[in-house]
Amino acid sequence: MEDDDLGYCCGACCLCCCVCVSKSICNLYTFLAAVAVAAVLIAAFAVALPVRATVTDASLARLDLITHPNSTTTPSLAYNLSLTVVLRNRNWAMRAELSAPLDAELRFAGRCLGDGHGGGTTRLAGAGRRIPPRRSEEFRVLAVSAPRGVALGGDAAAEFERESAAGVFELELKLAGEVRYRPVHAGRSRRLEATCPVKMMMAPAARGTRLMVFDKVITCD
Repeated sequence: MEDDDLGYCCGACCLCCCVCVSKSICNLYTFLAAVAVAAVLIAAFAVALPVRATVTDASLARLDLITHPNSTTTPSLAYNLSLTVVLRNRNWAMRAELSAPLDAELRFAGRCLGDGHGGGTTRLAGAGRRIPPRRSEEFRVLAVSAPRGVALGGDAAAEFERESAAGVFELELKLAGEVRYRPVHAGRSRRLEATCPVKMMMAPAARGTRLMVFDKVITCD
């Protein structure tokens, strides 16, 4: 009987140890699961990745420097340019929302290229435009000068001549706006400012018109 009692006690002790070990393992897995859930929530809602801007589908239908013989007027630049601005929301749980209008401005040699109607800034979207998580929105930019072109300063005209000889036309697209991220960052807005260095290859075509050879996707800084 004493041996049976001893065996019973040993078995009970082993069973108790197994229960304790199982509970410890369960607690460990529960802790690890809680840590994983917390990490996912932090990654999803605590840190907002800023939207990324790129430029695609640039095309140049006209680009000419118009001189004025027997005149002291500075040369004019005539252009017909179009491109697409792509804003990508890289967050996988938060949507991006424009809290202020999104504007674009094209500049060449420090001079703003307008839309041909006296405006140098193009309104791409109004406040309230939303970009869902992991999605992109496209905005078309059109810059068309008046038939007689836009007057250039001496430095800009010289820069155009240099780039024309090299076969590369360089300009900058500047983006300005404000973005907030929902639902967590409800009351906070961040400035959206980006500069896109657009370089386009120019090739002579029929009747002297210059056409652009498409460049690859341009990432804005």
